[in-house]
Amino acid sequence: MQLLHICSYYVGNQLYKNLVSKLSSEGINQEIFIPIKSNEHIGKNQISPKIDIINYYYSNILNKYDRFLFYNKTKKQMKEVEKSVLANKKIDFIHAHTIFSDGGTAYKLYEKYGINYIVNVRNTDINYFYKYAIHLRPLMRKILLNSSGVVFISHAYKEKVFKLLPSKIISQIQNKCYVIPNGIDNYWIKNISVEKRYSKKGQVNLLFIGQINKNKNLKSVILTCKELRRKGYDCFLHVIGNGPLESKSRQLCKKLDISDSVIFHGYIKDKEKISEIMESCDIFIMPSYKETFGLVYIEAMSRGLPVIYTQGEGIDGFFKEGEVGFVVKPNSTSDISKKVELILKNYKDISSNCIRESCQFDWEKIALEYKGIYYNHINP
Repeated sequence: MQLLHICSYYVGNQLYKNLVSKLSSEGINQEIFIPIKSNEHIGKNQISPKIDIINYYYSNILNKYDRFLFYNKTKKQMKEVEKSVLANKKIDFIHAHTIFSDGGTAYKLYEKYGINYIVNVRNTDINYFYKYAIHLRPLMRKILLNSSGVVFISHAYKEKVFKLLPSKIISQIQNKCYVIPNGIDNYWIKNISVEKRYSKKGQVNLLFIGQINKNKNLKSVILTCKELRRKGYDCFLHVIGNGPLESKSRQLCKKLDISDSVIFHGYIKDKEKISEIMESCDIFIMPSYKETFGLVYIEAMSRGLPVIYTQGEGIDGFFKEGEVGFVVKPNSTSDISKKVELILKNYKDISSNCIRESCQFDWEKIALEYKGIYYNHINP
C-alpha cells in the first residue's frame, strides 16, 4: 500500500511521528506531505535513521494570509501534492489529519483522482474553523460526507461534534465514525508499573500536571487539598507545570495556609523526573474545563495512579465509572474530595486497572487500527 499523509501540524507534535513510525513497522509505504511557513521547519520530527518506505515532503508554501484565504491555501497544497508526490507515486489511500487544513486538499484529490481518504477531527477544526469560518461549513459537510471514515480522538469529543452538526449529516456519517485515541510515548509503555502501593493510611499525595491556567483548573485541586486536610487527611499536592496563574495559585495556597503542603516543581520535560514524582504520588487530578483528550491521564495511569477527570471531557467515555478513577464537576470541591475518598477505599483494585488499561494506548495497537481502516476502504 502507498499511503499519503496530509499533515499541516506535523512539525508541532510528536504524535504524528509516532504513528508514522509504527505504520512503517507494519510495512506501509508512506508519503508525508507537510505544508510549512519557514525553511527552519524542514526536517523537524523526521524519523532517524531514515526508513526507506517513508518519504517526507516539507513544502514551504504557507503564509500569514492563508488563514483568511482558505481556498487559495487549498489550491496551493493541491498543486504541490500533484507536483511533488503524485507525479512520481501512485497513491492508494489518503489520511488527512484535520478536517479543514488537510481534509480540504484530500477532498479535492478525491474529486479529481478518486483516491479515498479518511479525516481526523481535531480541536482547531471545531474551536476555530467551525466556530468562526461559517462560510466554510458547507465545505466541511462535503469533506465529511465524501470521506471513507471520520476519526475522533475521544468519545466525549465525538458527542460534542455531533451536537454541532445537523441531524441529516450525522445520519449519513455515523456508521463510518471511529474513536481512536492518541497513544502515549513508548517510554511509558516500556517502563509500565507492575504494582502501585498507596502511600500510607491517612496520608494522600495528589498530583497535577499541566499548564497553570484557567482551563486546567489547578484552583479546584488546591481547594480540594485544603478540604481533605480539613477532613483529617495528611494531604499533599505536587504541581508540575507553569503558566499565567502560577503566582495567583501560590497566593491561594498562602491564603488557605497550605503553602507547606503544595509543592510547585515548575515545568519538567524529562520523562524520568516526571515518572519519579508520579511514583511518589497516589492520585492524579486534572479537572479541566475543556480537554480534547489529555495524554497525561494515561501516562499517570501507566504508573498505577488512579485519575480524576472532568465529566464530558477528555478520557470520559473510555472507561466505566470507578474503573480507573472518577469523573467530577470541575468547580465542585466537595465532589472532587469525595471521589478521592472513594478511590482510597478501593485503591489497590483501581490502581491495577489503571496499569492494565493504559496498555490500550500503545501506538502499535493504534497503528493496527488505522491499518485496518486503510485496507477496508482502499480503492479496489
